[in-house]
Amino acid sequence: MRTKQRAAGAIAALALAAGGLVVTATPSASASESSPSAVLNCSYQRLTGNPHKGAAVTCTGGSFTGVVLCKRTDTGLTYRHFGNRVNSGGTSTVWCDVQAEVVSGYGIPS
Repeated sequence: MRTKQRAAGAIAALALAAGGLVVTATPSASASESSPSAVLNCSYQRLTGNPHKGAAVTCTGGSFTGVVLCKRTDTGLTYRHFGNRVNSGGTSTVWCDVQAEVVSGYGIPS
């Protein structure tokens, strides 16, 4: 009889341990799903350097990385450049390549 009781106790302990793993995994998964994304409010100001053109991107609502959409004047190619990561209220400066104009500027949460 003792062998059966020990076996039953071992099975119960394993079941409780497995159930505990499921319980501890569930809260961390739901916490990551419920975290809100940053909603940014951004503006940009065009900058002129020699010979580059760029933008100073300022956002509020969370940390962000400035982005500028550039268009080459010689080939018409449109591309993006990324600036530095800054905290909310800061300014990220982004430059286009030589022979390119700024189409627009914005920020992405980072």
